[in-house]
Amino acid sequence: MKIQLKKAIKHKGQEIFTLDIPLDELTGNDLIDVEEQIMKTGQWFQATDASRVYLISLAARALHMPVEVLKQMNAHDFAKVATEVRNFLLVSDSEENGEAEIPEIHSETSSEESQ
Repeated sequence: MKIQLKKAIKHKGQEIFTLDIPLDELTGNDLIDVEEQIMKTGQWFQATDASRVYLISLAARALHMPVEVLKQMNAHDFAKVATEVRNFLLVSDSEENGEAEIPEIHSETSSEESQ
């Protein structure tokens, strides 16, 4: 997922204007490791998918860079990255393809009702 930044951030002496975040390369272990790292700092949020700390930390993990680098982003870029990561985690494949998932409804009718 590519995100164009409104303002460049600096990492290893270079200015970065675009983040190409390979979120689909993350594993369940990555998600758990990031949660555990955040818990060790004393910060914890019951709904991790709503926590900017968690979402930005996942982006940093996918980019193989320290989270402090992403914390340099201006508020707009920071919120945009957090939102894109959250959407990645919450949107199903069928929603991404524009296919609405319609749940099957099974009605159970007792033998008395059907008579």
